[in-house]
Amino acid sequence: MTENCAHLHEVVRKLPRLKAGLDPADIPKNGIYFLFETGEFTHAGERIVRVGSHTGQNNLSARLREHFYAKNKDRSVFRKHIGRCLLRRDNHSYMQCWEYDLTKRAERNKYALLIDSHTQAAIENNVTEYMNKNFSFSVIRVDRKEDRLLYEKRLIGTIMQCNECGGSAQWLGKWHPNTHISKTGLWNIQGQDGETLSCPEIDALFGSTL
Repeated sequence: MTENCAHLHEVVRKLPRLKAGLDPADIPKNGIYFLFETGEFTHAGERIVRVGSHTGQNNLSARLREHFYAKNKDRSVFRKHIGRCLLRRDNHSYMQCWEYDLTKRAERNKYALLIDSHTQAAIENNVTEYMNKNFSFSVIRVDRKEDRLLYEKRLIGTIMQCNECGGSAQWLGKWHPNTHISKTGLWNIQGQDGETLSCPEIDALFGSTL
């Protein structure tokens, strides 16, 4: 699996690289994204730390904006992961409140006395600052939802089963309470049991997206 993962990294590193401040015109309407994070390396170069996609058709740009800009962790599990780690690292007293999902009105009413809107906003700002400063990403076009979800899982599986990939000692994800993240070096929980991709399959996938 190490050879396949090394080849995957080699191919993804050759793609155009984007950061926060993305122009929707630079991003396909549908696809899969690959995130890199400051200070994380493997296979003689930058390490892929997350593979992601989207379910809504023509929604890739909007999904990336939810991660990087929309200061609402209940709309982005990725933002929630980053916040968890920042709070645990700093031994912050707001850790439990960060876990509450406030999407529904009933839940907002339930936790109204526990939620400090100023603290919540400050943490969201810290998450945005960390993400904008430390992440860059590349994307490939994959139009069909079924294909996106299948390849997302197999790409994650390819990285997961590599013996050389993992988070550095300083990686923020080491603070995550779920070992699927803290021990693997990936900001992914879903898809870690996916099948892998062979080198020819990787070439076919990326060749078909051009």
